[in-house]
Amino acid sequence: MCTVSYLPLPNGELLLTSSRDEKTARPSARFPVSRIINDQTVYFPQDPQGHGSWIATARKSDSALTTVCLLNGGFFAHKPRPPYRHSRGLVVLDVFHYSSATNWLANYDFQNLEPFTLIIVQSGRLWEVRWDGQTVYSRQPDPTKPAIWSSVTLYWPAIVARRETWFQTWLRQQVNFTVAGIRQFHKQAGAGDNANGMLMNRGNGLQTVSLTTIRHGAATSAIFYEDLITSQLSYRQLTTAHEHSYAY
Repeated sequence: MCTVSYLPLPNGELLLTSSRDEKTARPSARFPVSRIINDQTVYFPQDPQGHGSWIATARKSDSALTTVCLLNGGFFAHKPRPPYRHSRGLVVLDVFHYSSATNWLANYDFQNLEPFTLIIVQSGRLWEVRWDGQTVYSRQPDPTKPAIWSSVTLYWPAIVARRETWFQTWLRQQVNFTVAGIRQFHKQAGAGDNANGMLMNRGNGLQTVSLTTIRHGAATSAIFYEDLITSQLSYRQLTTAHEHSYAY
């Protein structure tokens, strides 16, 4: 599942956007769902099947933001070998039980979990963590530079490279980064390529079913969740109890 883009904004602010590619037969996610984990309120769209999520965020104080995003697969498409210990979606929520991404990396038990990639943004730092079923690999990309990731279980290396080209082309056309702008990219880039475009639909019940954007600002953070099947957009501001939901 998933394509993830990361955009740094001035003054340490950021945008993280995730397109969820999934079977339409899978039950629709619930949003917003919140859970208190390690003295912080974590917000996420919940997968009712695995009870986890592919993206979650929490703002512990005015500046301390943690956002975790999941993509299926490590480096290459793999053959599933169940049973696994639990859903990869629960790994996303498990990160919040640790004091930091560094602490999670040092102490988490990755054994008997299906391969995955995690993108973690925390306190101005960016992590890319890949588990291939045997070994954990981690690196810290430059948080001042835009980045994009595509799930290796759905997109072959040549397609991943093509999507990177779309992203770089889009970046050169931008004066500044906005929620509306990056969401438009996730809906329109690669238009005409139904199998591999950002808004993917392979005609076999597998397509892009939702779009989530997290905006972290200097004073507030917000999460925007759009169910692309029902055309319903929901918004949650992390620092208040206000919530809006509307169809369009």
